[in-house]
Amino acid sequence: MAVPNQFKQTKLIIATTIGSIFEIFDFISFVFLTPILVDVFFPKLLVNKAMWFTYLTIAISYLLRPIGGVILGHLGDKYGRKSVFSISILLMSLPSLLIALLPGYQQIGYLATGLLILLRLCQGFSVGGEVPGSITYVAEKLKRSNYILACAWLTFGANFAVASGSQLIHLLSNSLSDTAMHQYGWRLPFLLGSLLTIVGYYIRQRISESEAYQELREQKQLDKSPIKDLLTNFRAPVLCGILLAVLVSLSTSIFHVFLPNLMVVYYHLPFSASAGVSSSGALALALSSIAAALLSKWINPFLILRLSCGGLIIIFSLIFSSLVALDQAWQLYLWVIIISLVLGGINGLFFAKLADLFPTKVRYSGVAVCYNIAYIFGAGLTPIWSSTVLALTHSYHAIIGVCLIVALVALINTFKLQGLAKY
Repeated sequence: MAVPNQFKQTKLIIATTIGSIFEIFDFISFVFLTPILVDVFFPKLLVNKAMWFTYLTIAISYLLRPIGGVILGHLGDKYGRKSVFSISILLMSLPSLLIALLPGYQQIGYLATGLLILLRLCQGFSVGGEVPGSITYVAEKLKRSNYILACAWLTFGANFAVASGSQLIHLLSNSLSDTAMHQYGWRLPFLLGSLLTIVGYYIRQRISESEAYQELREQKQLDKSPIKDLLTNFRAPVLCGILLAVLVSLSTSIFHVFLPNLMVVYYHLPFSASAGVSSSGALALALSSIAAALLSKWINPFLILRLSCGGLIIIFSLIFSSLVALDQAWQLYLWVIIISLVLGGINGLFFAKLADLFPTKVRYSGVAVCYNIAYIFGAGLTPIWSSTVLALTHSYHAIIGVCLIVALVALINTFKLQGLAKY
């Protein structure tokens, strides 16, 4: 298998990264615009409960991700990466476009509420196969090149989306009046995101199938039931993959999205601090992820993973024991950036290591199951339990305690992971 030339490799990375950019950009838009979406799509009598209900919608959409991941992953392992990979990005973009055009509660009543929820659920289903498809395709296409770096560009794109998405919404809220934001301003991020995916689809139509998959098909060794094979013969890799991915999903959702927003509510930090912390942390994570992937050419990737887990354990212990505080804006900025820089050692490698856990015949399904289940626990349920904890205790220490436990488990998991990541 020849190494693609620089132009083809760049086109491939752009084609795959657009999906991860859109996934997070759309998610960030939904989270940061929740107060406005509550006003637009819910009746006034439910406004007090609508914020929690909107977070519940996010959680349910994450619960649908494994279903989408299993179905699309099964199709990707059985019929090819490229076709499913192309369809998934269209399935993601259509709900976003429809949300941007959706009338509000004042126009069509509860139908608007129901359609918003339904479209988010449809999106959750399609996202379940999008990022795993990108990981699988890039890892197979560039296996003989620096595929770890190529996979790290996917995480770079996701974190770039956090930074740009939070800043775009902050810019819109500062540039437009409250009335304008409620009338049309909130629609712009969803519209922009959907147009971005159309570009991604166009590029994907012009890339070739994974050579590893083509070889398997030519040798007539395709798995007739990839998901059954996966759950029967690869249970240990699935568990290790979930434990690796959950630390990244939990840490990024806590420190880049929900904690900055919740600190505005419960610690009365300025709203600008929320967007600033999110974008600063995401940018730091994006850059450190690429740095970690580059270092993996000279340093054992599993040593990088362990050092990063150890660094997070130390930081979370300092915060949990109150030796470090987060209740002022400058403290939140500082420690979210530090956490992000350390987390980059995991974030820059875990996509590639997920792909290494599974052979070609079940790789798409395996990555999809690990990624989506991890993101249910790490991100999907996070807004509900973290906001509930802060509402009941008015303290973030229990949230940090959960992060500390997950980091400890992830560190132990790296030793088992090293023996399984062999494909």
